[in-house]
This record gives sequence, C-alpha cells and structure tokens, in this order.
Amino acid sequence: MNETDLLVLAKQYMAEKAIIIVVALLVIGYVMKKTPKVADWMIPWTLMIIGTLLACWLLGTVSARNVVQGILAAGIATLSHQLWKQTTDKRKEDAR
Repeated sequence: MNETDLLVLAKQYMAEKAIIIVVALLVIGYVMKKTPKVADWMIPWTLMIIGTLLACWLLGTVSARNVVQGILAAGIATLSHQLWKQTTDKRKEDAR
C-alpha cells in the first residue's frame, strides 16, 4: 500500500471535513513520540480518543458515524506513520 492508495481509502470512507483530523493526529502523535514520559503503547490509544472527540466536535454531533470517522482518522494516521517508518528506517535485518 502506498500513499496514493491511502488517500483513495481516506476519501472513500471518510467525511471530507474529517480528513484534516488525520493531519492533526499525525502532528499530535509526533509530539507524543518525542515526549520521553509517554509510552509507545499509549500513542495509538490516545490518538483514537482524540480523533473521536475531534470528529464529533468537527462534524457537529456525537453519533456512531462520527465516532467511526474519528477511529478511521486515528487508524489512517497510525498506518501512515508506520508506512513511513518501515519504508525509511534502516534495520539490521534488512542488511542480510
């Protein structure tokens, strides 16, 4: 999966207003990753909660659809980060 596939996926299943949440979550996740006292396992859970709250706020109401939009935004932000990280980071196993 590459970035164009990710963009198609986002546009297909997400409300247009909610796509900006992905960008916000990427920034929040980056800041959390650089914060020494935040455990790595907490980042996706926190992004999911923040994404859900942002989606409900941005889309105007608390509903199942908006909660799903927030979860999708967090999933796409996390997947985007992992795709970037796994593609660009050099590992010892790759040298073999």
